[in-house]
Amino acid sequence: MKDRPPPSNGGVYVPPHQRLRSVVTVPNYSSPAAAVPPVHTISRATRYDAVLNPRHSPQQQDNPQKQQQQPQQQSQLNTREYECSSEDGYDPEPDWSLPPGALPMDNVDEWKRKLAMLLRSKDKQELISREKKDKRDFEQIAALASKMGLYSQVYSKVVVFSKVPLPNYRFDLDDKRPQREVSLPLGLLRKVEAHIEDYLSHKPRFNETFGNSFSRSSSSGSIATDEGLFEQPEPLASSRSMMEKILKRRSLQLREQQQAWQESLQGKKMLEFRRSLPAYKERDALLTAISQNQVIIISGQTGCGKTTQIPQYILESEIDSGNGALCNIICTQPRRISAISVSERVASERGEKLGESVGYKVRLEGVKGKDTHLLFCTTGILLRRLLVDRNLKGVTHVIVDEIHERGMNEDFLLIVLKDLLPRRTELKLILMSATLDAELFSSYFGGAPIVRIPGFTYPVQTYFLEDILEMSGYKLTPYNQIDDYGQEKMWKMGKQAPRKRKSQIASAVEDALGAADFEDYSPQTRESLSCWNPDCIGFNLIEYILCHICENERPGAVLVFMTGWDDISSLKDKLQTHPVLGDPTRVLLLACHGSMATSEQRLIFDEPADGVRKIVLATNIAETSITINDVVFVLDCGKAKETSYDALNNTPCLLPSWISKVSAQQVQNAIDYLKIIGALDENENLTLLGRYLSMLPVEPKLGKMLILGAILNCLDPILTIVAGLSVRDPFLTPFDKKDLAEAAKSQFSRDYSDHLALVRAYEGWKDAEINFGGYDYCWKNFLSVQSMKAIDALRKDFFSLLRDTGLPDGHTSTSTAWNRDEHLIRAIICYGLYPGICSVVNNEKSSSLKTMEDGQVLLYSNSVNARESQIPYPWLAFNEKIKVKSVFLRDSTAVSDSMVLLFGGSIVRGDMDGHLKMLGGYLEFFMNLSVVEMYETIKRLLDELIQDKLANPRMDIKGHHELFSAVRLLLAEDKSYGRFIFGRQALIPAKVSVASTTQPNLATSRTESGPGGDNSKSQLQTLVTRAGYAAPTYKTKQLRNGQFRATVEFNGMQIMGQACNNKKSAEKDAAAEALQWLMGGNQPGQGYINQMSMLLKKSKKDHH
Repeated sequence: MKDRPPPSNGGVYVPPHQRLRSVVTVPNYSSPAAAVPPVHTISRATRYDAVLNPRHSPQQQDNPQKQQQQPQQQSQLNTREYECSSEDGYDPEPDWSLPPGALPMDNVDEWKRKLAMLLRSKDKQELISREKKDKRDFEQIAALASKMGLYSQVYSKVVVFSKVPLPNYRFDLDDKRPQREVSLPLGLLRKVEAHIEDYLSHKPRFNETFGNSFSRSSSSGSIATDEGLFEQPEPLASSRSMMEKILKRRSLQLREQQQAWQESLQGKKMLEFRRSLPAYKERDALLTAISQNQVIIISGQTGCGKTTQIPQYILESEIDSGNGALCNIICTQPRRISAISVSERVASERGEKLGESVGYKVRLEGVKGKDTHLLFCTTGILLRRLLVDRNLKGVTHVIVDEIHERGMNEDFLLIVLKDLLPRRTELKLILMSATLDAELFSSYFGGAPIVRIPGFTYPVQTYFLEDILEMSGYKLTPYNQIDDYGQEKMWKMGKQAPRKRKSQIASAVEDALGAADFEDYSPQTRESLSCWNPDCIGFNLIEYILCHICENERPGAVLVFMTGWDDISSLKDKLQTHPVLGDPTRVLLLACHGSMATSEQRLIFDEPADGVRKIVLATNIAETSITINDVVFVLDCGKAKETSYDALNNTPCLLPSWISKVSAQQVQNAIDYLKIIGALDENENLTLLGRYLSMLPVEPKLGKMLILGAILNCLDPILTIVAGLSVRDPFLTPFDKKDLAEAAKSQFSRDYSDHLALVRAYEGWKDAEINFGGYDYCWKNFLSVQSMKAIDALRKDFFSLLRDTGLPDGHTSTSTAWNRDEHLIRAIICYGLYPGICSVVNNEKSSSLKTMEDGQVLLYSNSVNARESQIPYPWLAFNEKIKVKSVFLRDSTAVSDSMVLLFGGSIVRGDMDGHLKMLGGYLEFFMNLSVVEMYETIKRLLDELIQDKLANPRMDIKGHHELFSAVRLLLAEDKSYGRFIFGRQALIPAKVSVASTTQPNLATSRTESGPGGDNSKSQLQTLVTRAGYAAPTYKTKQLRNGQFRATVEFNGMQIMGQACNNKKSAEKDAAAEALQWLMGGNQPGQGYINQMSMLLKKSKKDHH
């Protein structure tokens, strides 16, 4: 660029658009001045849209998520006048004209009038058009709408123009949205009804004398939520005096130990190093600010020493003043690795073993002694303590580090602490940030003072992509930038990667590159830049640069920033095959990711052997959370794959993210979700279920599974499932042994469920562990030992929490009575994961999946269901979905109609008899009216029982065995004989025939899809060909009125259908007529087709 002279020495890779933020990883040397070598770094941008043009600052860029301002048209006209108004009715008129010839003038005027009326209307929010010409000319009409401040979207055959942003999918406009026709055998229906009648005849009455079991005086053993319940009674005066003497003696002991360490030779060396850090210069100012204010904000650059030094300054100050025994400091970190590594470092600087005055606590792991006065923990650990100790009794200082990361837990913690401060006026709150947004947090806490700590100023040389290409001579082509592993994953899934138009990012980058000035660079460099693909990571270029560093540059570690675990693993595998980078005698390759085991994460801090260069492949966890002291080179791919949230489509996205924005819509979606699952009432107050969920340290959906599993005496497998979903996936998939790993996993998957596969894997490991063969079992089956041990530990924690609530039955034999009922386990999974429901429409060779927010979706390749061509269940309950180009579902279990209807959310009657709706009408079911009444009765009784049990956890549910028998029978015997249909809501009810008692009492369209999505023609062909006859043939004749009538011929018979508007419908109608004749009026379900095929085959044999 003209504003930056080209460097004269070698360097490393950076994309040309990453110009705004320089991440300098500062080695933590004892001498910050001359002895420190320069760090070669690559710019890392936080705002992608801003960095497309390096001459503009982030503040000068437009926010791509900002909604366009809607023109406010003021008018006194009423609705009737709107219809008569023309473009002369508003003044002044913006220029909404299109280029000549873009559309016929009458169409332009028509759409200008329609869109202008939409803007003026206070009631209407959108216009919907189904005309073919509007879809054909959508781009021009959309441009017209955009100029008027409106939004537009095409949904299949429908065009929508709206005042508000539109999602990617609208189920209400999807003509092919699946609707379910439920069919149950008559015998099953009668058996279930008999159980319900017996249950209602002697239904146990809930004892209302228990009252509110959430009272402190309640003896029901429910979860206690009263404030102060966990506080201990005040000690007597004599005990208080004794305790003061003990604390005073302990404080003197701490002061003597601290002075002895500081006066020792090692202590002096350590103190000298600590004084070299920038934080030491602000020590006195920091301690003064803390003593004079309840809340302070500390802003300091990475490497200034704020994380390791400020907690020590506070502890040392309290010990020197004789109050060491009374000091209790909690310092939160956003990640496990940070809490562990920082605690180890601080303990080392104090000359102690970890667990003495300094300790740490993370999930399932911790080192803390009775004399620990400085505890490093994750944010979740402190939130968990606040649940049971709302006033943080005994805590004197709370330090919240890395507040700029703005995670959900961090933001919620600040809300809770702000509410706590007025009750604990002596509590000190210290917030620390590595960025310059401290004013935001200061204003939130009423103008709290800010103390700024400068960072080290090491000599840093930054090289950009064009510099590397210029100096190295490396040439970019369209082929050497392809990241092959992504294509391999799509191939393994058996899915074809969807074709996409050029991404907005790529187009913007091309524009920026085109406008940039590269006159100082060679033609080869300019040609390479013109081929550069911003959508690729560029593994080949990274490999080339690392090889150059290893062979030509001075010693020192290399830190490589990657986007996520997949990229880290793929790049590591690629580098290990390189003759230089894969040589363990020359290069030590390490990975750093938040999901790795603690023991593996610690390796990145160790110094390698002499002559070996350490290369650390990391995500942005290594950017601010940790400091690797020996890093000399930093190589940044310029992308950060972070979990963002598409509030409009209510879908998490795992995409390269250049800008993050907290959306108010996300909060509203979360509230709606809690209402759907029954945790909040309509007034957004906690329900009885919500109170239990608030006390369980898991996601609400997982908490619901635990609660229902405890109530229904099916807890053991649910403990495994919830624990497994709370840790990293235990099923390993090494890149060089994918086929073997998938084969190993397939032995656990026999029933279309990732969750049940997890249960079998854990049970096998547990059996092997008893005989000390757990490690070998994991090695043979490609399972993570750490994940299995974490699942085992979490199971115990969850059971302990549930036992405190009183929900599990005290008798072991009773509480585990139904652990082996896989149908009940599926229903409990559905209960927890709802509304995560996906429809499964089986086609001839594959399955089509749809969700409410996204429409068509795919399954992740590691799912057991992804390897199945067809799934013999109509629904999938899934744990999460995430958008990576397409939307993928993770961790799914196939469920039946009865499981969704009984254990899903609330059901409401539709507009017609036998019509039930769920999720605001997205899920629609059609069935016989008697079946509707049966489902409604069982669901009402089941919900009442769950509410009674929650209100009185000690209630014995043995008296409800008839209800459970009905539920279990229905779950086990519902074989999903129904079918998916399309456009059912437009049909007119018809009379019910005696022969179809268990079938829907609504007329079925003769041309609708049948079982698995096949239409009547496919069903007839299947029936006839299975019987050994030739495929049916069709003759179509056009009538005088323009309609068509078809005749189908098979086995010497001819059957004529009714008149239809087109040939295709006429042939389907004829096939439907033939099916109805063959089956005597029965529904053409799959069972009937199989039965009739056998009968036809038998008749054929008899005939011959």
